[in-house]
Amino acid sequence: MYYGAGFRLLRDNANKGAHSIPISSQTVLVGDLLQLPVGATDWTVCTSASVSYTRKALAVASAVSGDTEVLAIELDGSEDVQVQSAGASLAADNGDRMALTDKNTVNNSGTDVTTTTVGFIQRGTVGVTGDNQIWGNVLVGNGVVSTVT
Repeated sequence: MYYGAGFRLLRDNANKGAHSIPISSQTVLVGDLLQLPVGATDWTVCTSASVSYTRKALAVASAVSGDTEVLAIELDGSEDVQVQSAGASLAADNGDRMALTDKNTVNNSGTDVTTTTVGFIQRGTVGVTGDNQIWGNVLVGNGVVSTVT
């Protein structure tokens, strides 16, 4: 297992492979999670404000701010992914929806996030509690904002 910041693909039954996606003025590292904001054509790195309904991709190559594309695997939400958590990795958090801290960390606050800023569902832990490593699924949408009245 890998330990450290960033998202790591553990299982992808569809074996989609990587392709270049457009970016603009973004520094991207291997393992960064990217999103395609609603109405945008360029992908951006995820932040704590990222929402569940955007398309997501996992960078498998690095890019500097002058690059116009980065190699990434677009996620469909069925992949098992390992990621660094902001706090101790606890089995009690399994099943919780979690917001992202940034492009390479999940905020495992110990409560189930019920707003649109949810980005990850924890399914299990990796290593010991202090390793701050969890695994689960990235929440992926199609870019359409759904409102309930």
